[in-house]
Amino acid sequence: MLVVAACRIGEHIAEPPVDAPAGGAVDAAEITDAAIDVAEGTPGLTATIGERPEVTGSCGALDDRAEMTDRFDPPVQQQVVTAGWEFDTDADSYNHVSYGFMPNWPSAQSGRFSVRFRGTVHLEAGAHCFSVDIGATGTDIINGRNGCGQVWVAGASSATAETGYEAATAGPATGCVDIATAGPTELDVVFWYFNIFERARLSVRHCAGAGCTPAEPLSAMQLRPL
Repeated sequence: MLVVAACRIGEHIAEPPVDAPAGGAVDAAEITDAAIDVAEGTPGLTATIGERPEVTGSCGALDDRAEMTDRFDPPVQQQVVTAGWEFDTDADSYNHVSYGFMPNWPSAQSGRFSVRFRGTVHLEAGAHCFSVDIGATGTDIINGRNGCGQVWVAGASSATAETGYEAATAGPATGCVDIATAGPTELDVVFWYFNIFERARLSVRHCAGAGCTPAEPLSAMQLRPL
């Protein structure tokens, strides 16, 4: 079920936990497959830098799960991060400190880029809602900021919530799911960034309960990388 959120979600810059692991990034020359070996219980998400959007930042480039995952295969760079899925910056390169990746990327191209955060989030049984905000106020190329932000929950074949150019809903979007059994639930957060003249912004919020308004940022301690 997809629900449109009328209000803008408050901004928050995620802070890494004090005991965040050092982690390590790999670039395309070093990647032999998409898997990353991490210690059991490691907090955070697997961050993958994918292909550069070359034509537009339309959500139409990420229509379903197969197309979305294909944009990040093979990865350009990949690492487990304990922060970085929350940013609001004018910086041109995604390894600028204002993006907040922890650990940071050793190198980055300037301009347009894409990143996918993949892992699990621990959820109790029942209804849960997630929102995603990239600063878009509509779905046209201008008000949609010629970019796309998505949240995918529980291995869904289409985005649970989507905002941006040619998105399913206008402005910050909220999608809700029913979780049958408490435990780790698959989660993907995708940022597809084309318009470098707009701020790069990504804000994801969560809440539990039918009809709730997402207000809680994702904490690294709720998350485990895949």
